[in-house]
Amino acid sequence: MHNLQRVSMKVLTSPGKINIGLWVIGKRADGYHNIFTFMHTVSISDRIYIKPSSKLRIRTSLSDESIQDENNIVFRAIKEFEGYTGLYEDFDVFIEKNIPLGAGLGGGSSNAAVVLKYLNQFFSNPLTEEELFEVASRVGADVPFFLKGGFALVEGKGEKITYLDKEEDLDLFLVYPNVRSDTRMVYSMVNQELLTKKEELNIIYGLQREYGLSKLIQLAKNSLGEIAKQLYPEIREVVSFLEIQGYKPQISGSGSTVYCFGEPSEAVKAGCKARNWRVIESKLI
Repeated sequence: MHNLQRVSMKVLTSPGKINIGLWVIGKRADGYHNIFTFMHTVSISDRIYIKPSSKLRIRTSLSDESIQDENNIVFRAIKEFEGYTGLYEDFDVFIEKNIPLGAGLGGGSSNAAVVLKYLNQFFSNPLTEEELFEVASRVGADVPFFLKGGFALVEGKGEKITYLDKEEDLDLFLVYPNVRSDTRMVYSMVNQELLTKKEELNIIYGLQREYGLSKLIQLAKNSLGEIAKQLYPEIREVVSFLEIQGYKPQISGSGSTVYCFGEPSEAVKAGCKARNWRVIESKLI
């Protein structure tokens, strides 16, 4: 047991992310898929309250049992850190959830990464940055990205990250149709027709590097989003509604969130409210 029992509670900010384009290259031997995606952290965030305790406890502001205690990815993050370092301490963790669940915004992955960074600081940095990334990749595919956040090209199953220079903090809004997308189910429906050749993606990366974020936004497509639209009619409805309103909607991750750059019009706000869809105004950070 670590001897810092009197350490006060810390409040940690845990941001979400969007995918600006997501292409699937193929299936891997380990069951995951090789992807090619640009991720960017956004200003919507959870707040995590954490302090040393006599018992490991993880609770959230939602009553959903699927994200309490050992069911929460933060539990797995703490156990992976313990296993890797041999350092042990129990914590009381409370997560104020603002990022919707099953939304393609990486809320759980972000929570895990933020807690891993906290643990490393708490124990006086026993892990190098590289080792911390190794632990993060054991916890979940999107967790390594959130150790730094910002803007990055993410490849492989999520472990190959090329951090890119951030440009402007563009405004955007998210529409969450109050349906959770099952990432595993979406990936299980990837077929040959939805795969993209690496050579085509190298061209997109080249254009992004030359012309910046605006070019990427123009070229972005989401292979998983196409499946999510088939699986969840609500996602398809959101996309159609936003297109009719004159926006260029994109799906984040495997859904269910649809986002657009710019600000939502009054017609969008009213239309979403009438359909019980949550509108979240945000920005790139």
